[in-house]
Parts: sequence; structure tokens; C-alpha cells
Amino acid sequence: MPDHKCELAIPAGSLQCALYAFRGGADAVYFGLKSFSARKGAVNFSFEDVRKIKALCQSEGKKFYVTLNTLVNDREMNEVIPLLRQLEYLQPDGVIVQDLGIARIMRAHFPSLPLHGSTQLAVHTINGVKQLHELGFSRVVLSRELSFEEIEEIRRACQDVELKVFIHGALCYGFSGLCMASQFITGDGHGCDECRSANRGSCAQICRTWFHCLETGSDSWLFSMKDLCLGDKVREYARIGIDSLKVEGRMKGPDYAYWSSRYYRLLLDGHQESEQEVRWAKEAMQISFSRDTTEYFFGTGRAGSTNSPNMVCASDPGHRGVQVGSIDKVLPNGKAIVRFTKPVALRDGLKVQDISFSLRHIDGGKSFISEGETATISFPAEEFEKRPGFGCPVYCVSRHNLNMGLLNENIPLYKKPLDIAVRITDGSLVVSGEAYSADVQQAKSQSDITEILTKVFEASDKSYYTAGRIRVENNSSFENPFIPMSVLKQIRRSFYQNQDDSFETGLSGLSLKETHSATIPHVLPRRTLLGLWDKVVEIDGQSYLPLSPVMFNEKEYLEDAEKKLRENPYLTVGLNNIAQVLWAKKHPQTKFFADVFLYTQNSYAFEELKALVPNLIGSYELDRDTVFDYTGDDYTPPLFISRVCLRHHGLNLPCKGCSRSNVFHLEQNNRHYKATCRNCITVVTKE
Repeated sequence: MPDHKCELAIPAGSLQCALYAFRGGADAVYFGLKSFSARKGAVNFSFEDVRKIKALCQSEGKKFYVTLNTLVNDREMNEVIPLLRQLEYLQPDGVIVQDLGIARIMRAHFPSLPLHGSTQLAVHTINGVKQLHELGFSRVVLSRELSFEEIEEIRRACQDVELKVFIHGALCYGFSGLCMASQFITGDGHGCDECRSANRGSCAQICRTWFHCLETGSDSWLFSMKDLCLGDKVREYARIGIDSLKVEGRMKGPDYAYWSSRYYRLLLDGHQESEQEVRWAKEAMQISFSRDTTEYFFGTGRAGSTNSPNMVCASDPGHRGVQVGSIDKVLPNGKAIVRFTKPVALRDGLKVQDISFSLRHIDGGKSFISEGETATISFPAEEFEKRPGFGCPVYCVSRHNLNMGLLNENIPLYKKPLDIAVRITDGSLVVSGEAYSADVQQAKSQSDITEILTKVFEASDKSYYTAGRIRVENNSSFENPFIPMSVLKQIRRSFYQNQDDSFETGLSGLSLKETHSATIPHVLPRRTLLGLWDKVVEIDGQSYLPLSPVMFNEKEYLEDAEKKLRENPYLTVGLNNIAQVLWAKKHPQTKFFADVFLYTQNSYAFEELKALVPNLIGSYELDRDTVFDYTGDDYTPPLFISRVCLRHHGLNLPCKGCSRSNVFHLEQNNRHYKATCRNCITVVTKE
């Protein structure tokens, strides 16, 4: 496949971030609205902000995507409708969705909105992409855990759907969309007010906290991932025809948006990592925010994390920027001698171990330290529990001259063009079916009434709308009609006011049908009786087989499921990933249920699955208020499901001699967990 232009999509947690991303060279930005966004902590966008971005994108040939990527329940669905109405008006280039119920409503009532599958859907196989495409998704954001080889295979098999992949930014330890750590460690996980669900936009980042391993005695951030940074390898994605490259970071600031955009724009345009401009952009990007970096699974093929370089930064979960030197000696008077490998200046932010401080003093009255120079600086030695020694690295975490000033946000608001039909009669103007009284006369001089009406209706003031094409039909008795300008302006004001009123009324005007709790069966056993997955369980004379939510060897995995079905044709099978729905449709005689990771948080999602798999008999949900089969207070799903092997990466143990089946016991704040590592897949459960 020949090289093609890959879209560079940059995160925008605010309007300023979006403006800086475009200034840096982004082709597109993606952002959330004030609600139903997986990044509730970001500033996010108001309706007026999006109107500004829409106008800007139209004028500059850019694109924007809106994330509506959380799970919603039936009570909240009517709150989603006004947002979809607004998006229908704005026509973004895509709406990124996790909830299958929202997708169903969009297809039925808002078909002009392009559906994009969120990474929260945990799509990592060919079947997953194909099933979403059948559901009307025009683009799929693949799971971050895939290697280049696996992505290339999906690209070859799925030519008729756009694919988007991550290239840079923070990584989650668990699969996005399958992580329950925040929900069950911050609360009971079953719908309590304190639960901070990652699928509801409130992740507490449990993976960035410390754990103790009983077997190794380790006290560290065992699940804190390094940041993804693919650098010039992104050109490989362009070569195989990936449509969009995604940088993570909606919680980060305008400086990150600009420099990440600038860095990857240069690389995609053919510049080399060795070029000074590229090196400057990379360093500025990492100073704005970066942990240690990893290429993650890019080069691992199908081996998972076996023998791959360490992906976990167990020593520090926070921003560390760029190393600029190392300590020669800490002096007793609150100073340190540092050998610098990169230049620094007064008011730059430095970090040693986990202590950050501003560089306030350089001996000799200097304001700048050059590369290769050794200098004595002020140093907050009293803040360190463990005294830094010779060779301890010094990092730069902020540059005084990289602070971004505010860009002008006074951008004209987008107005939707309306094609307007005007019919002139004796005594009235009929504008797109609305009749207005008008004193129509014969003009005293030759004039073009179409040109006059076009100028009048193009001046729509603060309306949501403006004039598109204007078609004029003269049915009056005057060959050259004249209408006083004051009358035309009043008609214009009334016309646009009616359009605006109709739009605002329509924000809540779509009446969704009631939920179908009365028709949803409750036939499934308590979820805790079924165990984890992949084992046939007998309960009250019925056989159940829950499938795994991850299956990197999809073909072999589903062949094994086929074998189990042949051995026991009366199995009731649990579906845990959208990819398995495509397989289930081939078995019309088999009973299926939606397991806990194939979410049906609302009845529309259940209806969507039921339409695909008519023999779907039920669905498990974690929320006590669910209309579906409640999993029960005694059931806790896996907290983390990860392709990152805890043994090799978190605990830094060698792969050589590994049995590929290990169990570790963890503690945190008097809570106890079990981490099972089998074939490099880690599953962490409560004990």
C-alpha cells in the first residue's frame, strides 16, 4: 500500500489547547463537552467554544472530533439528546462513542453524525473492527496494546473502515474500557456515589499509586506505565495506510498541545529526528509533560510483553521532563554541584528524585548555565528524605521561556447556512413557508431584488443561522418589486428568531421511548458463580461459558470456543467483547448473554445487542439499580486486565526461566489483591 497522508489528531482540553494544536500543525483536534466525556477533569468545551472551533476549521481546512465516550444509564439518556441536537447542528467530523445505546440513537435519529468507535470499546481484533463497521461506525480507534504487526494485519483485513491509533502520551496499565480499579477501590463499585468509574469519566488513576508485593518485598508504583513516544516510527503507520494518528493528553495544557503537534508534524512531513528543529520540538514537548518513555507494543509482534524493554516506571509516576545533568556533590549549605549536559537558566523548574524546585540561584551571579558546564546551584536539600548522591540525575520539568501566552479567542461563531426560498406577493413576503406582511411596491429605479434580499438575510446578527442559497420567486403584480429596508430587516429578525426558537425547543424535543425493564428477562445466575472466564461451569443443570474480554489470537481462541460448543451444544455463552458478537451471529441455536465487559448500562444498548444476537437471553450489570441481571454485591470483577506482564515489567523479573503462569499477592492500604500472570496477560483481582 503506498504512503498516504496520515491525519495528526491532537488532544484539546480547552479552546486554548485547540488553538495551539492547530498553530503547531495539527490536522485535527478532539475534545469533550461539559458532560459525558471520559476526561471530566479537563476544562472541556461549551457549545459556544465548539461553534468557534467549527468556524475556524471551516476557514483553515482543519477537522474536529467530539468525544461522547462514557457509559450512560436510562435516566441520563434524555440528557444526551440535547447534546446530539447541538452536534447535529455543528456537524463535527466525527463523534467518538463507547456506549452502544448512544450509537443506536445516533443511527436512528442523527444519521448525519459520523460514528467513531472509542478505544474504550477495547477493539483489538479483526472481528471487533468488522462488527463496529456493520453497526455504522466509519472509524475505529484501536486499543493501545496492539503491535505494529497486529495493526498491519487489521488494516489489510478491514480496508473499508478508517483506523486510528495512538502514537504518544500517557498509557493505562489496564485495557481502556475494561479497567475497574478506580470504580472498586474508591467505592464499592456497584453504583455508589463515591465510585469513580473510568467508564464514566472519573478515573482516580489507581495505577499511579504504590503497591506492596509480598513475594518480592517490592514497595513501588507497580502499575505506573511509562509514556508512549513512537517518534519517527509513526511514518510506518502512514506507509500501511492508517488514517489517523492520535496523541493522548486532554488533561494537559496548551504548551503540550503545541509542541506535541509541532514534533509529530515535522516527522510526518519527512524531517529527521537528528535535525535541530525536531530535537528542540521533542525536548519542549517532553518538558511540558513526560514520564520515562516507551515504544510499548510497537515492535513486539505477537509475543506480547515477553522480553520487551520495561514499560513500567516503578520509581516515579509523575512528570520528569528531560534529564539536564547529574549531581556531583550535595553541599551542606543548601547547595549542590551539578554537571549539566543541557543548558538551563534561572526560573527553570528542576527535579531531583521526586522533589521539584525552581532554579533561583547560580553561584557567581550567573543567570544561565551552558551545556557541559559544572555549576553550583541552590538546592532544597532539607526536603529530601534520602540524600541524593553522586550521579543522581537532575531533570528539567519546566522552562521559563516556554510558557504560552493566551491566543485570541475572539473567533466568529459558526452559523449554519440555510437555503431560503422567498416568494413575493402583493402585500406579503413568504420566507421558507413563513408569511410576513409587507408593503410591496414598484421600484422607482431598476434594482436586483435577489441581490438585495441576499445582503439582508446574510446579516443574521446573533442567530445560530445565516443565509445559504437564496431563491426568489416574484408572484406580485410588480415587475420590479420594492420593499422598504426597515420592513425587510424586521422580517429578517422575525425569521431568524423563529429559527432560533425552533432550534432551542428541539434541543429537548426528541421524545425517547420508555425503558423496557418489563420485557428484560432475569434468568442468569449470580455472576460470582461463573468464575472468571474460559471455563465451563455447571449451575442447576445448565452449562455456562463466559468468554474472555481479550483474545489476541482471535482465530485460535474462537476455534477453541467452537470446540467447546460441539462438545456441549447446550452451552450458554457469555460475550465480553464486541468482536465476539460477530462470531455469535453464526450460532443462532446457542443462547448468549452479555457479560460484565460488554456493557448494557441502558436499555438501548441491550436492544442494539438483541438486534444483532436475537438469542441473547440477558445481560449482567454492576449497578444495583440496573434493569438487567445485577451481578450481586458479592461479585467484584477483575480490577486490571493488562497485556503488560506484572512479573516482567512491574517487578522487573527476567523472562528467562519463567513458567508463564505466576501468581503474586499485593497489598495497599490494608487491602489485598492477587495478580495472576498467564502468557504475559495480567489479571488483578481483589482477595
